Amino acid sequence: MSKALLVTLSILLLSACMFQPTGKFAPTPTEADETVVTATPTSQLSASITPTSTPYKDNWLCFIVDVPAGWTTDGVSGGFASFTISGADQPSFNIASVSLGQTPTLEQALDELRRGSLGPYVQEVKDFVVDGQPALWATFAPEAEFQFVVMAIVPGCGDGPHALFISAAGADEKAFEMFLSHIRFFQ
Repeated sequence: MSKALLVTLSILLLSACMFQPTGKFAPTPTEADETVVTATPTSQLSASITPTSTPYKDNWLCFIVDVPAGWTTDGVSGGFASFTISGADQPSFNIASVSLGQTPTLEQALDELRRGSLGPYVQEVKDFVVDGQPALWATFAPEAEFQFVVMAIVPGCGDGPHALFISAAGADEKAFEMFLSHIRFFQ
């Protein structure tokens, strides 16, 4: 189990313990409620804290991705960025700028997607949100190059709003959602 997952689980467990009801509204325990739980820690936290992610920032496209340790990145500022988990048969994620004119809309982004090579593979389109910004999530047929694409319009930054296509290859829905949670837009 990864160190980050263990830390997250530890924090959740501590949070649950810290917010137990107390005072006059707390339930009164009975002998039947009392259970002895013994836990053996599976890992020790290190005294020296090392960063678990490194920010990848694209000033032209106005986004930051908190890249977890062990991932590789590649890209051209203002054009695209790719993020790959190290190892064979691991998912990859891409963020690409798509030119849709001065005032891009999600409808234009979806039209562009449907006109392109992935258009025939679109199975479902649903509303989505990335870092508070409205987006569209497209799911493709299994034989398509990508499993998912999220289209978002990044708010005004530099030369104004622009469209980003965020795609996943070799990833399931949960892994893609995890990647999307690492994206932040700035103005």
